[in-house]
Amino acid sequence: MSPLPSSALQALVDRLSQLATLSPQDVDSLMGLTTQVVRVPANADIVLPGSAFDHAILVSSGLVGRFVQLANGERQITAIHLPGEIADFHRVATPRAGSPLQALTNAAIVRISGKELRAVALASPAITEAFWVYSAIDAAVLARWAVNLARREARVRMAHLFCEIGLRMESSGESARDDFLLELTQAQIGDILGLTPVHVNRTMKALKEAGLIEVQGRIIRIPDWTKLCAIAEFDPEYLQILPQEDQAA
Repeated sequence: MSPLPSSALQALVDRLSQLATLSPQDVDSLMGLTTQVVRVPANADIVLPGSAFDHAILVSSGLVGRFVQLANGERQITAIHLPGEIADFHRVATPRAGSPLQALTNAAIVRISGKELRAVALASPAITEAFWVYSAIDAAVLARWAVNLARREARVRMAHLFCEIGLRMESSGESARDDFLLELTQAQIGDILGLTPVHVNRTMKALKEAGLIEVQGRIIRIPDWTKLCAIAEFDPEYLQILPQEDQAA
């Protein structure tokens, strides 16, 4: 059974509502967007490099990655997108400048017309503001990842990744920040952190031996969240995620 696009749209609307004050009419406009659900197997490309693709990709299930492909075929993953997140919001404004996308796991995606997204944004200043802030957060995440690659050792890079993904998964309702399923291979983690699979394995082992994480299959558990954040130099402000008690209100 295919995931309901309305569930993914609702998750997106919930997130946008944290970023701007949306009216009931705004919510209706977003929930009324035309959608198409597509199932994509792990490691399959969703958008090829250099393609002009005038749809935004909303993740319904699984993980989707943005990437840059080098001349030798190697890829650097530049962003991970979770259920309820749009993987290429910038494509709404600049279809030809969008990033290529790949399903990192088995995934279901929801295609949303870029033309429709532009129309609802032009019709509502609040939706425009929400889209603007959403894109700014996306840029802030990219900046943190760039700092990790350029300035931080492998252990700190990995700790930062686990802190960020854990918090984002908790915010999306997928799991708790300190106990979550991360269905990425060591090769994919290496393509995120700029490490070889062997180095990924050694780094994860070092974090486990230090008592900073516990790993059971693909489940990551963080015994002491505050301690791991300190090791990672992780300040969640850039994600602009409301505390759980504020979301419930």
